[in-house]
Amino acid sequence: MEVLFVGRDWKFKKDLKEELFKHIDYNIIRYIDTFDIEFKPAQETLIVTNKKTYPLVARILANLTGQQLVVKDDFLIPENAKYTKNSFLIDFIYPINVILLEDKVPEIFIITPEYESINIFKFDKDTAMMFLEPIFNAHKLNYTVIENEGGFVEIITESLEDIVKKEILNVLPTVIFGDIFEHIVNNLPPKKITFAESCTGGLIASSLTKISGSSNCFDGSVVTYANRIKHEWLGVEELTLEKYGAVSEQTVKEMLLGAIEISKADYALAVSGIAGPTGGTPAKPVGTVFIGVADRKTLKVEEFHFKGDRNYIQYQAMMNAIRMFINFSGLYSKIP
Repeated sequence: MEVLFVGRDWKFKKDLKEELFKHIDYNIIRYIDTFDIEFKPAQETLIVTNKKTYPLVARILANLTGQQLVVKDDFLIPENAKYTKNSFLIDFIYPINVILLEDKVPEIFIITPEYESINIFKFDKDTAMMFLEPIFNAHKLNYTVIENEGGFVEIITESLEDIVKKEILNVLPTVIFGDIFEHIVNNLPPKKITFAESCTGGLIASSLTKISGSSNCFDGSVVTYANRIKHEWLGVEELTLEKYGAVSEQTVKEMLLGAIEISKADYALAVSGIAGPTGGTPAKPVGTVFIGVADRKTLKVEEFHFKGDRNYIQYQAMMNAIRMFINFSGLYSKIP
């Protein structure tokens, strides 16, 4: 984990830092005077702020993840963040935990894995909570509901016993507990998956291969950025590219077929879009992305229009691709 101190005076607050370091494990420490609007995490990150620097950090991270800032319990946070007093957690490629450190160390979510993620597919937030609230109340569980960038509902709650998971799956069978990429790696084998990525630039493959054991379900994938590479590597017809363009349903269909053919995988995901900030047109503005999923018999392609900066559009594309794959394959959690 990287620890990022934001503010001019942190190098001199020795006692506070020593108290903080008793609570965390870390491999990198950095000090910056002000928070950069172009910030992107390279790993799990704990951002340490004070009263002067906290508002800017919170605002930039809210913009980065396409959220509004809201006041909860007198604490200004991104609307979908998990939070407690002077601490909030958001996911953007990697978990980011922001703390306001003044006199004592607040709860640090990122290094306390005493919580669980419940990812709910094919149900909207209100319907999901209609089924889940009685279970949460019966077991006295605290929870936070998030509408994930991938178009599914995510609930952060305390660690769940198997009996609670069974109750949840009995009412909502399209659920994955924990990290979705870990779930794929642990449950997809012996079947395999491949990716044909354009605008995401390998982000999906990179996210999957961060998980130990991913080689059991993943042999390789391709990043086909240029039209020539789409044609030469995946067999996308030149006529298709000329008539419909690289960002089109037709091109993504042919990317899927090519990826399945060259990889011999059981499933393929393909993504082609305009991540920006340039390249958009009136017909296909920045944020237009086509995502497809296929097996050896059928395929499906959807069109999306995402908002945000380049990296956030790429992240949304990745998460929606994963959602489509989970629903297409039916790879949900099983009753313990």
